[in-house]
Amino acid sequence: MDIIQIGSFTILLKWFLLGVAILFGLVLIKVLPLHLPNRAQNKAVFDLLINSVFLGFFIWKGSLLLLEPSLVIKTPLSLLYFTGGSSGLVLAIIFSISYFIYRARKLDISMLVTLKCLLLFSFSVLSVYHFLSATFVEDNLIYHVLIGIYSLTNFILILVKRILSSYKSFFSVIVLFSFYKIILSLILINENTIFIFSIEQWFFIGLIIVSLFFWDRKLQ
Repeated sequence: MDIIQIGSFTILLKWFLLGVAILFGLVLIKVLPLHLPNRAQNKAVFDLLINSVFLGFFIWKGSLLLLEPSLVIKTPLSLLYFTGGSSGLVLAIIFSISYFIYRARKLDISMLVTLKCLLLFSFSVLSVYHFLSATFVEDNLIYHVLIGIYSLTNFILILVKRILSSYKSFFSVIVLFSFYKIILSLILINENTIFIFSIEQWFFIGLIIVSLFFWDRKLQ
């Protein structure tokens, strides 16, 4: 497993690449025209996105308390050196998205614009992460390239307004991407499973269920 040594810290290469991808996504959101009513709201969305990322990071680190409590009790400093892994990352993503949507509504930003910002950020992060992984990680080259291309395509289409003109189009993008990622991971990736699927696959199954639940509902 590829690792990077930074002083006394050891970090998995995939987490380092994810961090780089997140920074890239933040820069993109900063410079992209989000078509909000004024600059104040543009700045508010960017600040909120940064807060959501930091919240996700601390939840990811703190999830070790939930996932490996015995390790934290025996070695409290493990919270500094370790994370909750893929399971903790899923928890962090769920809480970060919920926080972002909740706070955006408090700022009177329309739900469709909020969801568009989330997708633009998510697909920019995914495309950069998977292209970096295809370049620097030896395993699963085809998987990373295919996910990277699909994510970049969605990012471009959303940016030029060819998709995501309604809530149904938003949920269509989520459902199609989720199915695509699940199928590719089942075919190309050998992952640890929990009741047939991996934790990541269960996350995307959850996204499909939520999307279908809200498919015909009017969001305010």
